[in-house]
Amino acid sequence: SQKEIDKMEAKHQERRFYKAADTPSLPLVLLFGFQQVMVCVSALLTIPFILSSELCPGRDLIKLRVELISSTFVSSGISTIIQTLLGTRLALLQGTAFAYIPSVQVFMKIDEFQCNSSITDFVEESVYLNKLSIIQGCLIVSALIPIIIGMTGLVGVLTKFIGPMTVSPLMLLLVISSVDLCVERIAKHWVAVVQAVTLFATIMYLAEVRVPIPGLKNGRLHWYRVALFGQYPYLIAILTSWAFCLFLTVTNLAEPGSEARLDKEASMNVLRDAPWFKSPYPGQFGAPKLHAGLLMGFILSALTSVFESVGDYHAAARVSQERSPPSHAVNRGILAEGLGSFISGWLGPGVGMTTHTENIGVIGVTRVASRWTMVCAGVLLIILGLFTKIGAILSTIPDPLVGGVLASSMAMVSGVAIANLQQVDLSLTRNMAILGFSLMVGMIIPGYFKTHPAHTGVAELDQLLHVLLTLPMFVGALTACILDNTVGGATRTQRGLPERGVFHDGHHHDDVYSYPKPVQKIIDRLACTRFIPFLPKEKKGSRSRVRMEDATVTSISIDH
Repeated sequence: SQKEIDKMEAKHQERRFYKAADTPSLPLVLLFGFQQVMVCVSALLTIPFILSSELCPGRDLIKLRVELISSTFVSSGISTIIQTLLGTRLALLQGTAFAYIPSVQVFMKIDEFQCNSSITDFVEESVYLNKLSIIQGCLIVSALIPIIIGMTGLVGVLTKFIGPMTVSPLMLLLVISSVDLCVERIAKHWVAVVQAVTLFATIMYLAEVRVPIPGLKNGRLHWYRVALFGQYPYLIAILTSWAFCLFLTVTNLAEPGSEARLDKEASMNVLRDAPWFKSPYPGQFGAPKLHAGLLMGFILSALTSVFESVGDYHAAARVSQERSPPSHAVNRGILAEGLGSFISGWLGPGVGMTTHTENIGVIGVTRVASRWTMVCAGVLLIILGLFTKIGAILSTIPDPLVGGVLASSMAMVSGVAIANLQQVDLSLTRNMAILGFSLMVGMIIPGYFKTHPAHTGVAELDQLLHVLLTLPMFVGALTACILDNTVGGATRTQRGLPERGVFHDGHHHDDVYSYPKPVQKIIDRLACTRFIPFLPKEKKGSRSRVRMEDATVTSISIDH
């Protein structure tokens, strides 16, 4: 029929979706990987800038900042490769976790660690390196928490009670909590409007426009039609707006000191003083030390990151058109994040590693979920960390552009969060009440405790409660999880959860969350591996099966 013909033509014109196990050509892998790096690089640079200022190194600020940038990129690259190949095996970019910053800032307000020097003062190197060594030591110890949680399978058990009713509020509150940061950065200069217009034009209007690209086919010149705008919207938007900022700088149309200029003094100092090559190594800032208060804060930050990451794994599976991650994949994912934070503690970024949600949003827009693009991104990050001049050039990206990228990524995350609820029966008053209540609690309680901090008389406990109760994602998701698992009146299907006993049809060798066949065969032959909670296991038979095509979720395409 004509309707079927039209449907086939529409499917033919739709851009290809690269799933996690797919392998694009090498040039595409490089371009997609570079795009992921460009999206996350500004967020990765933020932590070294904040931490170097908090450490109060005086005139050594730029020198320390370059070293922290190098360590951050290398740690992020290594962690990304571990997570993508050995962890969940989804395309997840690992980067610095902002959840650790409040603990660092509280630690720096202690009298003996307070900053009393300006950028022009001389500060003894041992003074600020001592503070950094304490931060590293606390991070190394706190990283053992997610490692233990992943190895014992505790988080995998918890995920059996976490469904769309918990994940969606977490994602929506993440978006809501990012609004102030987006506004703060975008408001610095109107150039963010150029970036936003370029990005949304490529995503919304030009995504399906195929651009003729010359190439060779059978030894002859051939014009390939490529959906350039749909596959590289972030890369195009960032490079276009970055070039526009360069134009404003060269022509002096942007006033001196403007946020749109690329020749700001701090950026130029980093670019000039950065060595061409520098390899971070364990102990480069001294032997790790411990501080009880900071350690307790970091342990809480690590637990918070674990809870957030579980939601990120489900969101990544959703946009990647894969089934929800099984318990063994979640266990490995948390274990991989713990290893990443452990490496980070030794190399020196100062905070733990976690999954970057904005990069999950990029997958939904570009329709590229291949794990090899993220492995490529990890390799590129390591190269940027080793060749610090390149990283210093990227540090010139203006803050307003960072806000624009973050805003567009969060827009996609919010869309995924809403789409995730299509598995839930929203005709039930019970489900609507839980969603609404968890969102309100997730905004009200953090808002209250930001202005009315808890006072128990124990400084360490006050710090723990402050970090815990001022984090909207944690408060809202915890509320939703408790209510969803304690309030009756709905079946598991109505809650968006699979019925017990139902599992994914097909041998696990073909499962995206399992290891390659040769490795998986070795694991299957070892009897002891059945008792290791983070290794994939083959389920032999069940009376209740779900076909592969029924278990696979449909990604939300903004084209429709």
